[in-house]
Amino acid sequence: MRWCSLCALESGLWDRRRFLLALAHAGLAVGLVPRSAGAFSIYDESGDEKIGRETDPEILKRFGYYEAPDLQNYVAQVGQRVVAASDTRFSFQFKVVDHPMINAMALPGGFVYITRGILGEMNDEAQLASILGHEATHVNSRHAAKLMTKALGTQIATLLGVGAAAAAKSGTLATGIAMISSHVTNYMLLGYGREYELEADEVGLRYARRAGYDPRRGVVFMRFMRRMEILRGQQIYHALDASHPDTAMRIAKADTMASLLAAEGGAMEVRADEFRSHLDGMRYGEAKEQRRIRIYVVKPGDTLASIARSELRDEGRRFELAGVNDLKDAAALKPGSRLKLVVN
Repeated sequence: MRWCSLCALESGLWDRRRFLLALAHAGLAVGLVPRSAGAFSIYDESGDEKIGRETDPEILKRFGYYEAPDLQNYVAQVGQRVVAASDTRFSFQFKVVDHPMINAMALPGGFVYITRGILGEMNDEAQLASILGHEATHVNSRHAAKLMTKALGTQIATLLGVGAAAAAKSGTLATGIAMISSHVTNYMLLGYGREYELEADEVGLRYARRAGYDPRRGVVFMRFMRRMEILRGQQIYHALDASHPDTAMRIAKADTMASLLAAEGGAMEVRADEFRSHLDGMRYGEAKEQRRIRIYVVKPGDTLASIARSELRDEGRRFELAGVNDLKDAAALKPGSRLKLVVN
């Protein structure tokens, strides 16, 4: 039988004694059942949706909604294409937030956020699909609920506080959701831990492949992010930090999975030009720097050096141009293809 604290609070039928008694039983159960047991959860899927709806306005307030309808619609379309291949039970929402950090996040219940910062570092739609697939896996696999359930022994005081608030009629369901949501938000921002991040890598690549994308592009993006971190000498992408699997091991596992999926055959889209086209005019970096991405269509005879000289007025910026497009300095450019330029 599934125990659901949020459902109990919503029903209004529990008094303080009954809540604490059930909570004591639940605490005992957590100590006795295996970690892999899936029948026990401190809240069910309807609780996921409640937490997502409650926390969504706070996330948008904290990071800002990026006012660009075309880009918002495009990201949502790619996201819906990916989750349609996942047999999800949730109704998803995908939103671009106006923040320069390189990150993507998911709340329970189907709320997925991607920063303009990480979009500016991507170079094709298949990479976007792999990141959205990763975040959708956190939702579909209910990683937040599983972590909260595992942590129940150490979080007992918090849940007792929920019960006391409900019994005192000082907060009821809203208080319960708010208290649990604060912990869920931490998971969302810092990652769901080694086990669940590896699962999200693997399953997210499967989602992207089923949706018709080349899963190997997700691994390319992971490697690109790792190189950027080494060059900058600092952590820039939360998904590769210390709370996550060892970076080299994680990339190796993802590479193996992507290769196996690609070997299955069939069409695999990348859609680099389409993706870059939707970034035209997007803010890049800190807002105070007033930089934007401008999309340049390659002409016959163009090189990175010639483009840097003619468009950026500084041939030395060819290295920056190569970096932001994940190209080698001497890369041969295909006429008609699109490149990202960072301009003031």
